[in-house]
Amino acid sequence: MLFYILHLDTSLFLFINDNFHFSLLNDNMRAVTNLGNGWVVYWIVLLYVYYYNRQKFKESFFLLFLTQLVPGIIDIIIKKAVHRPRPIVALHSLIQAGKVHVNVLGRHLTTDSFPSGHTVTAFSLAVALSYIFPKHKKIFYIIACVVGFSRVYDGEHYPLDVIAGGIIGYLFAKITLLLYRKIKNYKDYNFE
Repeated sequence: MLFYILHLDTSLFLFINDNFHFSLLNDNMRAVTNLGNGWVVYWIVLLYVYYYNRQKFKESFFLLFLTQLVPGIIDIIIKKAVHRPRPIVALHSLIQAGKVHVNVLGRHLTTDSFPSGHTVTAFSLAVALSYIFPKHKKIFYIIACVVGFSRVYDGEHYPLDVIAGGIIGYLFAKITLLLYRKIKNYKDYNFE
């Protein structure tokens, strides 16, 4: 069963990665994938929150920090436990033999693949930003989905890595958010 799932995952990866590439999309997907890079996107998000929610900036900062920290730790733990190689590493012999082609945009990462850390970041940010700016919830989740797709498109992750990253980011950010709200409501605790 696991063999079949991994085979299907690899086939889907190759289909997406090899059939949707053209110049304009390539440049844009590299930019989109950076929206899942915590070192890049966190500062952009903080500027956005500061500009549009200045009166609650300290609380929003704390919330964003927590909803990134918890899923991020879970992502690292799972990556080390599963130790799944990236597509470019796992398919190396087939690539060398000319049996498959993988488009890798950007760096050729060789570290653990499962789950996708960029997707974890994108979905955990979507949860936090949806709480802070509920009117724009759909936009945040659409961006998170596009970030996940970009990881397969860029040749960095399998679809299953992205799906797991989305679930982990969403689930653990939601749990963190629930705990945050309980603490905040406990005797009207102020995070300022």
